[in-house]
Amino acid sequence: MKERLVFVGFGLLASSAAAAIRQSGGGRFHIVAVSSETTCRRAQELALVDETHPYEALETAIDDARLVLLCGPILHILECLDQMRHMRPKATHPIVVSDIGSTKQKICAAGERLSAPFVFVGGHPMAGSEKRSIQHHDSSLFENAYWLITPPDHIAPETWEPLRDLIDMVGAHPVLLDPADHDHLMARLSHGPQMIASAMAAGLPDDILDRGQQHLAGRGFRDMTRIAASQWPMWRDIIHTNGPEISESLREFESTVDGIRRAIATPAASEAALQALFEKGNEIRQSLSATGKGFSHALHEVMVHLKDRPGAIAQVINPLARAGINVLDIELAKVREGQGGQLLLGFKTVAAAEAAVRLIERCGLKVEMRS
Repeated sequence: MKERLVFVGFGLLASSAAAAIRQSGGGRFHIVAVSSETTCRRAQELALVDETHPYEALETAIDDARLVLLCGPILHILECLDQMRHMRPKATHPIVVSDIGSTKQKICAAGERLSAPFVFVGGHPMAGSEKRSIQHHDSSLFENAYWLITPPDHIAPETWEPLRDLIDMVGAHPVLLDPADHDHLMARLSHGPQMIASAMAAGLPDDILDRGQQHLAGRGFRDMTRIAASQWPMWRDIIHTNGPEISESLREFESTVDGIRRAIATPAASEAALQALFEKGNEIRQSLSATGKGFSHALHEVMVHLKDRPGAIAQVINPLARAGINVLDIELAKVREGQGGQLLLGFKTVAAAEAAVRLIERCGLKVEMRS
């Protein structure tokens, strides 16, 4: 008999996970969506689910579930956990409850208040897109991504095996963290950078905006402010639940910027300090694609040198797609108008990367493996 997997909220992440499960065979799970009427109808049309329920029928939907994944915004996750605290399912087996929220301490504290048969294990898949709805679901969204897990110390790992199975089925890699460590880490790697990017974009002086000169921005400014396009409601919830850590991360950044400002004021005496800053920044930036201790294997990268002409990227991607070679990551780097740039492609295995190199070489392009 199949086990009930209930997604509460069926937007991009939930629908993408369901699509990945379907694609992998998904024989273990009976997939249930709890969402709005419109979204439930669309989920059924796309054959992503076996059963749907409106939000007001949450208790019915989860009554005999094996795994419940709360997939809404953070404050909605907290509301669901508060509702579930008063529910008494008939299930005789543990019901594993997890979430996708990008802050963990407040969510995990709320999850700890659930009674048996509920067992709460916090989660945060490091995957997503600026597109939010079921219409943009992608079965490969979680492929090779980290899925952060914050299980309570008193819960045996075998108890939350259904969550591990889900993570494995969608192609992600589990990484265990303490909730406080998670929020500390995300404030430095995600939440703080979002605030800085938004501040950079919003802080452009009026004299530049009045003359329309922001359109002269180069790739550097555009890349650094890309996430300033993020929507406020999601970040309102993040700030509400991780404000102290975000504030501290900004204080740390401010200290670094103050050091730069002082060094620039006395360049002759501080050139070595500025050089050290650049070298350390370069080294850390290069390390982002390396494998951390205990984490998943890094992607195998291929660099393609492109000329600046229409269809240059398609000349690389289309042959790979026709050959069935899956590209897990792509980045366009060092672009110079009229000259071209470098296209970085990431592959899961060495064999896939080497096959890509051979195919791209046959297209007459300069390509190399990156160590």
